[in-house]
Amino acid sequence: MQHTTEEILHQIYLFSSFSMDELAKIAEKTKYKVLEQGDAVYQEGNEAKAFYVVMYGTLKILTSTEKGNDVNVTTIATGDHFGEFPFLDQGKRAGTVEAMERCELLEIPFEHLQHILDSDKELALKFYKGITTYLVKRMRLLTHDLAYARELKKRYS
Repeated sequence: MQHTTEEILHQIYLFSSFSMDELAKIAEKTKYKVLEQGDAVYQEGNEAKAFYVVMYGTLKILTSTEKGNDVNVTTIATGDHFGEFPFLDQGKRAGTVEAMERCELLEIPFEHLQHILDSDKELALKFYKGITTYLVKRMRLLTHDLAYARELKKRYS
């Protein structure tokens, strides 16, 4: 069964509180992209112009060390999203994202999203509340992981 772009966006926590009419505004300029295994969505250091929702597939996020070695930061899959941080801070891409298999993505242009949020303050509040909740969860997980890593280091040092 095919889902509309609005239905797919509604499943993402960032947009779960949006109405279908509000989602239709975002879907207006959202693009469907297909990647094959090994294709890069973007490279570390690139200018950021969009963020992505994974409709299907698995991707890996890599970053480079000072010595030039690639480090796999995380793996993302169907239902996840990525690339939203530069929307918040206008920074460059912090990593490279590559398809591990055939992937289907939705690409949401920053410029379009910013225009929508600037013109509808209630929608902006919903979006920023959603992203804040997500970032807090990520920070809590990171704090937990760091505490665990420190404990392991103490035990085995």
